[in-house]
Amino acid sequence: MVHKEYSLRERKHAKTKIAIMNAFIKRLEKTRFDDISVRQICEDVDVSEGTFFNYFPEKIDIINYYMHLEFLQVIWKARKDVPEGAYVALIDAVLENLGKELLRYDNIIYQLIALMIIQQQRPKNLSISNLERQTFLPDCEGIEDIKLMLPDDFFSECLKEAVRHGELSKDIKIDDLQVSLMTILSGTLLAAKFAANKDIVYHFRRQLRFLWKGLGIKRAARRR
Repeated sequence: MVHKEYSLRERKHAKTKIAIMNAFIKRLEKTRFDDISVRQICEDVDVSEGTFFNYFPEKIDIINYYMHLEFLQVIWKARKDVPEGAYVALIDAVLENLGKELLRYDNIIYQLIALMIIQQQRPKNLSISNLERQTFLPDCEGIEDIKLMLPDDFFSECLKEAVRHGELSKDIKIDDLQVSLMTILSGTLLAAKFAANKDIVYHFRRQLRFLWKGLGIKRAARRR
């Protein structure tokens, strides 16, 4: 794939935005969200507070940006493992890959959950440029072609395609099944936190197996 040539100014803009996000997320690994100051992040990245707010008007905007980019990467990885048109298997692969990512950022994910509950609203939909995607995920060839979504929209879209391709019955209520998948995602994260076995990937697999078996759904094999 031939990439577009970007100006020095465009590349600097993308690199600075990603650097601010990375600095914030690094601090979030060991520090509470409310205890991270804009001044600290500006010192880490060597930018002014005015520059910071040009990129992110509020601190919570960094979290939203990070969530979109991370989920973009998760979808990209999952699509490599699943045959085209196998949407139930794609849901499985996305949750499995997401679980692997979450295991690496234990403190961050639970802070993200708490923040969403406090905000009492769904994260805003974003537009992320191809250059920003390439800057954050330089090794993900074709990342520009992945539709930017959060889990609820992704599940809904996959379920609709699964019905259209005959993987799911037309009698299936998409909205109900979407809620079931979101319950597996959020509920498993909280349950695993206090379980003897804290392996999120293991629990995701088990819960998905129970869900699909209960619906009489057979899953497509993964690519090898």
